[in-house]
Formats: sequence, structure tokens, C-alpha cells
Amino acid sequence: MNKLYVLLLIGFSSFSFAQNLYLNKGKTQEQNYYSEIKFEYINGKIIIPILINDKTYRFLLDTGAPNLITKKLVDILKPKSLQEIKVSDANDNKSLMNLVELPNLTIGNVVFENSVALSSNDENNLVFDCFNLDGFIGSNIFRNSILQIDTRNKTLIITNDEKKLKLNKKNSIELSLIGNQNSPYIWIKLKGKNSGKEQVLLDTGMKGFYEVSNRNYYLFKDEKIFKFIAYGTGTESIGLFGNSKITTLQSLLLPKMEIANSNFLNISTISTNDDNSKVGIDLFEKGIGTLDFKNRKFYFDQYVISTDLNENQLGFSPTILNQKLSIGIVWDEKLKDKIYTGDEIIELNGKNFENYPICNLINTKSIFKDIEISEIKIRDKNGEVKIVKL
Repeated sequence: MNKLYVLLLIGFSSFSFAQNLYLNKGKTQEQNYYSEIKFEYINGKIIIPILINDKTYRFLLDTGAPNLITKKLVDILKPKSLQEIKVSDANDNKSLMNLVELPNLTIGNVVFENSVALSSNDENNLVFDCFNLDGFIGSNIFRNSILQIDTRNKTLIITNDEKKLKLNKKNSIELSLIGNQNSPYIWIKLKGKNSGKEQVLLDTGMKGFYEVSNRNYYLFKDEKIFKFIAYGTGTESIGLFGNSKITTLQSLLLPKMEIANSNFLNISTISTNDDNSKVGIDLFEKGIGTLDFKNRKFYFDQYVISTDLNENQLGFSPTILNQKLSIGIVWDEKLKDKIYTGDEIIELNGKNFENYPICNLINTKSIFKDIEISEIKIRDKNGEVKIVKL
């Protein structure tokens, strides 16, 4: 029997688009500021209250994305449209979106004036709907600020004065701001049979600890830094514009990673077709992270020295397809002639999930977490139902 620890990779980050100076518009009203904000932490999502026109809205903190507002909020605010641009999400799915000018918005006691955001045209979106979100607050708005994230105490600090924070220089590394949205990147050290360094996006909108891009993985392949586990073909992650395309990916194990004087062992990862490798929100569950956009530094104060992230893996990865819990990628060669991408998962160990609420798969603890799975019942594309022993 196997344990499945990670169910769904859902994140909207790593947008890409042509050079656009509008994203650097806006500034804070205050010259000197410091604010502590309590946030909700729901299944790997930091949700902060933001005040716009005397009304409080729910925004996801996503350092891998620019500001974005939902169609619902567009209809309420009726913001000025600046231009239409083509946007690619983390899965390289593309769509046209409008850039709009936001009215003043307040985070804690800090007022941000004349910022811009992408505006969604999507009436229905799983993450917007399941987390009841009104938008994202992204890296472009924080480009002149310092952001400290403490998931244990569910506290976010925004300031422009590093002296107001307790920062340990020994636990700091350089932070680079790249691209239109001032995306935060750091260098991490990787170690397997040999060692290497990789520049990764710090992406608080990504559920998970680490994703390596196919491009970077193939650069490291000859150095035997990663341990290859299996190939799989299918779809796994869900981005702003839907599921990732069906493709062949690698399941890998990284023996050791070092980030800002902190060590992590036995990291399971799946290669992605994104251009960039990423470190996600799970890092911030291991310690307090400070993104000093203003002075280009990242600080990380680990809760426990040398964290072992070892986890048993199931022979497939689930996902959501057509509003149903489904097989995403099959890794185990012994299962590849029994289950296929797109098969609906209707039972686990005899417990029925056929009509299980989709939002419960997204905004609550995984139904797969810490359970021993001995069999699944699936319905294939022809409607045939069968039980598969694991």
C-alpha cells in the first residue's frame, strides 16, 4: 500500500507577456510605513483583506503574479481600461486580458495609489469561486516595499524600513526582480551525486515546495543531481486558464537543497513545462520568509534545522478534469495498462467520492492526506467502471 501526500497543484502564477511599463505604475501614499496584517491561511493560500472604496475584499497574496481582479470586482469597480494584452499562465495557456487602473487600495494601514491590475473575463473559475476571492495582490505592487510572511502566526508585515524588522544577515541571499511584474527570484543550491545552483521564482501562489522546469532539469541531468523516479504522460496542474496540456513529465527526487543557510532533504518534485523553476508556499510553512523587494534581499529563518521532506508516492497523480476528481498522470509502469489520464476516480478504499464537492478538493485538507490506499474504483472514457488494486 502507498500513501499519497500531495493531491493537486493549483496555482495561477508565472504569467508572461510583452514588456509593459504600466505594471510599474503606482506608489504608496505614505513616505514611511509599517503595517501588520492578519491573514487567512487556507490550504496553502494566503488570503488578505484589502480595502477599496470603503469596502473590504479578499485577495490572494501571489508573488508569482501581477495584481489581478476578478470579473465580479471589475463589474463593481468599473475601472479605467488601459490596454488589452496577451497573457500566458503557468501552463503556457494563453488568453487576452485587459490592464486596468485601480482606485486607491489599502493593505493594513498602507495606501497604494494608482496601481494597475489584469482584469479577468472569466465568470467562473475554480480557485476564485472555491476560495471566494476578489483578486490577487502580486509582486508588482510591492516592488518598493519589504514583505515578511509568518504562516505560523498568520501575520504579514509590509514596511519600507528594514530596521523595523528583526533580520539576520547570516540567513539572507540576493533577491533579483525580473520582468514586467518585478518577479522575485533567488539562487538555490542543489546537491545529489554532484552539486549545482539554480535561479528560481519565489511563488507564494504555488501550492507545493519545489518544481523544476524541464529546461533546467535537462541542464542538470548529466551532473546526476536529481534521482530519476519515473516518466509519466498526462495533465496535472491547474492554472488561470485551465489544466496543463497533456505532456510527458518526470517524477524526480532531489537529495538536498540549500536556501539562505537552511537545508532541506529528500524533496520530491515533478518537472514542468514552465520556463522557470519555482519554490512555492510550502517553504513558508518551514520558516519566516522576508522578501525585501526594496533592497533586493531574501531572508529565511527556519523553524527547525535541516528539514527532511521525504514522502511516499503513489503510482499516479490525481487532478480535476471537467469538474471531477480524475487521473492526471500515471507513473507506475504496472498501472499504465489499467488506468489512464482522464479516468474519473469514484471510490477510494470503498469510500465514494463520485459526488464529492469540487471545492472541498481545493480549499480543504486533501482527502488523500495520510491515508493508506489499497484500491481505487474508476470510470473510464467509455463509461466502464472497474476496481484497481494498488
